[in-house]
Amino acid sequence: MRELLAEESTGKDLDRRQSVRVTLPYLLVVEQQLPLYRDKVGRLWADELWQKDLMMHLGYLDHLLIASTCREQDPPPGAKPLPVDISTFEVVELPAQNSIMLSLKAMPTIVARLCRAIRKASIVHSAVAGWPVPMGWIVTPIALIFRKPLVIVVESAPWRLHHVQGSGWRLRVRAMFQEFMSRWVLRKAALVICTQDEYCKSLLGPNTSNGFVIPASWIDEEDILPEYVAEDIWQKKLSVSNSQLRILFVGRLVPAKGLLILLQAMRQLSTELLPITLDILGEGNLKSHCEMAASELTGATTVNLLGTVPYGAPLFELIRRYDAVVVPSISDEQPRIVFDAYSQAVPVLASDTRGLRSCVKSDELGLFVAPNDVSALANLLRYAVMHRTELKRLGMNSLAYAHRMTHQEMHRQRAVLLQTMIEKRSQSRSMEYRRAI
Repeated sequence: MRELLAEESTGKDLDRRQSVRVTLPYLLVVEQQLPLYRDKVGRLWADELWQKDLMMHLGYLDHLLIASTCREQDPPPGAKPLPVDISTFEVVELPAQNSIMLSLKAMPTIVARLCRAIRKASIVHSAVAGWPVPMGWIVTPIALIFRKPLVIVVESAPWRLHHVQGSGWRLRVRAMFQEFMSRWVLRKAALVICTQDEYCKSLLGPNTSNGFVIPASWIDEEDILPEYVAEDIWQKKLSVSNSQLRILFVGRLVPAKGLLILLQAMRQLSTELLPITLDILGEGNLKSHCEMAASELTGATTVNLLGTVPYGAPLFELIRRYDAVVVPSISDEQPRIVFDAYSQAVPVLASDTRGLRSCVKSDELGLFVAPNDVSALANLLRYAVMHRTELKRLGMNSLAYAHRMTHQEMHRQRAVLLQTMIEKRSQSRSMEYRRAI
């Protein structure tokens, strides 16, 4: 296992990335949460960010097959069309699985269609997370039967229990089974790409050669602020006469994001009349808790709800107004909002979780706090109020780091790994052939 980061690369390596082309048919098996849409004239659509990701795939894959649910309906607001050549892009339609029962009923059709697609493909790409049945569980045995190399990307481990989810015996048994199946799938893969080092270590083992770490990011190079603009913005933020600390929370309003801990810390700080403004961006089942905190805290320490903002320029323009983005997550996922903040020269105040540890360098790009600890988070916010110039230093460091962590760079690194895997398998087959003769 090794961490594949742009900072390790030479200029020669970068040139190689840009010229990588995978000519073999590549099957991408997609989870239910990322459907395609087919409108009345037969044009395909996808969620805006998912469409962007698919187009990135086509930047280095000459023949992409995508196995996905395809809904026959007008696309939802914000969806983008897939301007693809049918000679290089093929859809393998899978039936929807909206429940365990529907999944079991549809399983024969799913298996039959995946068998045909996997026979046609030279490389098979899937994942270990998903609902109601992770597609990797279905894809892996078929790929093994047809002796096709398997690529697995691990972006999250939602089956793992956290204290916010409870610990009933049914949940524990299900989590243990999913952990077992995920490890089995990864052991059978030719290439494993994880968004953080801990996933590689715990699911694949520390001494494997086919596991790599590439953090997930949505930012583009053009999203990143020029350094002189960032410097000017920070000068204006620090020149304001009051010392109000402005922090932003972005994400789903759910317990796993640590939002309840953050609200408790804000209540604690309000008794000290500390000048802190927390703005909350997102939707979720904890919205009523946020509204209650906003109505209670109306003095020097305040909480505001901003609703939602489209990803892209509107979000980046909002982020750059703040002194820090606070990421008090309890789960071990690697939030992409970290790189969004970096692109705007804004540091993160983050929980010291495995996922955040993989993309936040303490005292260089942000500041850490013990997860799920109200007092520790309150202490960190007190420190931030008194050291806003330190936040500027961290923010400017973050801006420089953002150039290495773009969405394009993530795909370039994946392309290099795919090419290396193909070359190694080709060399291995040549050696086997020579030994046979």
